[in-house]
Amino acid sequence: MIRLFSLCDFAALRADYLTAQRRKGAKLFCANHIFICFVMLLLTSCGSTNKNQGIQANKPVLYNPSSSSLHPQLGVFHVSDVESQLYIMINTSELLISEANQERIPKSDVRIHYELFDCTDIENNKLVRDSLTFINSLEIKQQQKIIVFPIMIPAEQGRRYLLLVQITDMLRRNTIRQFLSVNKTDVYSAQNFKLTTLNGSPKFENTVNENDIFRIAYQRKPVDKLFIKYMYAEHPIATSPLAPAPAKELVFKPDTVWEQAYSPNTNFMFGYEGLYLIQTDTTRQGGLLLMNFGASFPGENRAEQLVQPIQYLTNSSEYQRLNAEKVPKKMMDSFWLATTGSTDKARMLIRVFYTRMSYANRFFTDYREGWKTDRGMIYLIYGLPNNVNKGSDSETWEYTRKQNANPLTFVFDNKPSPYSNEYFVLRRGDAQPTYWRQATDSWRKGRVFSINDLE
Repeated sequence: MIRLFSLCDFAALRADYLTAQRRKGAKLFCANHIFICFVMLLLTSCGSTNKNQGIQANKPVLYNPSSSSLHPQLGVFHVSDVESQLYIMINTSELLISEANQERIPKSDVRIHYELFDCTDIENNKLVRDSLTFINSLEIKQQQKIIVFPIMIPAEQGRRYLLLVQITDMLRRNTIRQFLSVNKTDVYSAQNFKLTTLNGSPKFENTVNENDIFRIAYQRKPVDKLFIKYMYAEHPIATSPLAPAPAKELVFKPDTVWEQAYSPNTNFMFGYEGLYLIQTDTTRQGGLLLMNFGASFPGENRAEQLVQPIQYLTNSSEYQRLNAEKVPKKMMDSFWLATTGSTDKARMLIRVFYTRMSYANRFFTDYREGWKTDRGMIYLIYGLPNNVNKGSDSETWEYTRKQNANPLTFVFDNKPSPYSNEYFVLRRGDAQPTYWRQATDSWRKGRVFSINDLE
């Protein structure tokens, strides 16, 4: 059984909580086998505050996997009208472990800091609702693969939040920051469902494959059954900045619907590719959306899938001619060889292009593969932005240029969606078509586009 420690409760309970926490260790859930580890927490700051400050600025590391040796996973599960549970999973292989301590046992020191911003009201969208910092001195056992930190946060029903989490490997002095949307506007949305593996550890991704076996828990309202809707569809890719409007949002039209008696101990396996919408009330639009994009996702090794992103580099008639080739692998090889005129250059462009595709799938998936989204499209063609400014309802990407030229800027608005908290739409601008043509022309001439190539 996992014992959860409640951090940052209401102000009236704060003193009692801190006293109790100083007297005893907090339990963490540690897997690959299940371990319950007693860990002393050093609380360095805690409490609700009305401090009004910027949510985040100039953090290009958000979408750069090579910027840190840490790659934690975050998830939120709403447990009541006043509390939600944050889960943080860290792979122990990414921590620096040392025996230079009194006990002479393998240990790692991890510092976790979070800030919870209330984004419900536009005028107060930088209000820090809660913050906490604590340090964990962890004994790392040889067979221990992952550590999961469960942390209670004070999130009220009917409100929206943005959660900033900063994790530091103190021995390596390496820090990573991540953001997580916390949507508590209804009791039927995805964060009211908790996915777990068979050993009880949280499952963080909403993507599954044919080999995944998992369980679904829901505790916001009494339920005796779950409704599962399955839909298979090839979702359209993002429309380029040349188009006046973005692609249309998902309209969920299920091919199959079935009922499943509810038990948190029921094992699920969704083996077919497509979308699975799990609901407790079919009169509501939202629910938990799980996606099966194939066994290799977020990577891709099927030629018929690898040819699709080439649409961003071609016009529709050219892509239709290319797509008429009956052997997708031959079509893809022909395109890249014709683009570069050299096998070595083609290999280099393919490596960059499809590595970006994989990263886009990792960072930007909503109900579509990440490369099909507006953010994924810009990431694929322009690369990693130099600066990412995160707001409550949008994020701004800046690509800086030399010689004091104005940066190239893209703004993505976070639109409400019953199926994803990560549905971002590009805000179209007059200059974007010109820059897009220059960027795609660079790729077509056999060069990875550089922002300093812009005229």
